[in-house]
Order: sequence, then structure tokens, then C-alpha cells
Amino acid sequence: MAEFEIYIPANLSFQDYIAIIQTARVWADGYDKKDLARLSATLAPEVIVDYTSVVPAWGEKRYTCHEFATEWLSPEHLGNKALATQHLLGQPYIKSVSEAEIVVQWQQLASHGRWEDESSVSGQSGKKRMIVETSDGRSWMEHKFVRIEGRWKIARITPELRYDTGDFMRIRRPEGAA
Repeated sequence: MAEFEIYIPANLSFQDYIAIIQTARVWADGYDKKDLARLSATLAPEVIVDYTSVVPAWGEKRYTCHEFATEWLSPEHLGNKALATQHLLGQPYIKSVSEAEIVVQWQQLASHGRWEDESSVSGQSGKKRMIVETSDGRSWMEHKFVRIEGRWKIARITPELRYDTGDFMRIRRPEGAA
């Protein structure tokens, strides 16, 4: 049987560990709260995203911090008002640590729901919003953090889809589309 060596970083301070945990949580919250300032606060000036595992045609893309945040919070992506999301980061696996860079792989559940008004579903006059369709993606999400002016920022994002449920492309259709 092949052996697996578990990496235990000897040079990761507790303060740096807390910093990357907080930064990753704010990154996920930035998506879910559709908050440009929150998402931008987590990103390095240049962000590389390797989409090859989730959308091979996209390959690897380079963004400025602002380009990445505005694209992913746009109505075409997670900023779609009809789209509810929750990105849950599970146990981290720290893959490497140096003074200038920390690479962490997270277990991730990206849950997506389609909001609709109760009246559009039931014909009633209520304004209550409800989730009528769902799609969830299970993945590993790798972040490469770099130290910039003493703070850890995400410089590279590599999602690796394990499996998903539902039809994400249908759920993220423009608001008001059937």
C-alpha cells in the first residue's frame, strides 16, 4: 500500500493561521452577501483563477482585484438578485507555508438557490420570498495566500469540483427569466 505523508507545518504561527482563516471566511461572505468591499478586502492586487477542473474551456484567467470582484458579483454570476448562495468552507488542509506564501485546500459546499416571490409560484398575492430550485456543488477549493504589507491576501484560487446536484446554469439565469 502506498504511504501518504501528512504535512504538518512547523513554521506557521497561530496569528498567521487565524489571519488566513478569517480572510477565507470573509471571501466566502463577500460572495454570499454580494458585498464588493468585503470580497475585495480578501484579494491580492492580481488574482489568478484556475478553472480547468470546473469549466475546462475557461482555463486559467488573470484578474486585477477589482476585475475579479466586480465580475463575480455581477448579475451574470453571484450578484444575480434571484440567486441565493452559501459558500461553506470546511476543514482546511495546509499544503505549504513560507514567510511570503501559504497554500490551503478547503473542503467546500457551494449551495445555490433560486429566489421567487410566493405569488409567482402559487398565484397568491403574498410577497414572501422562497427558494424554488437548488443546486449544490461539492469541491475542494485551494487558495494561495500571499503576504502584502503584513496582511494575507488571496492571490490564486483553484476549485476542483467533486460533484454537484441540480442544474446550476438554470438556477443562475437572469432575474425574471422562466
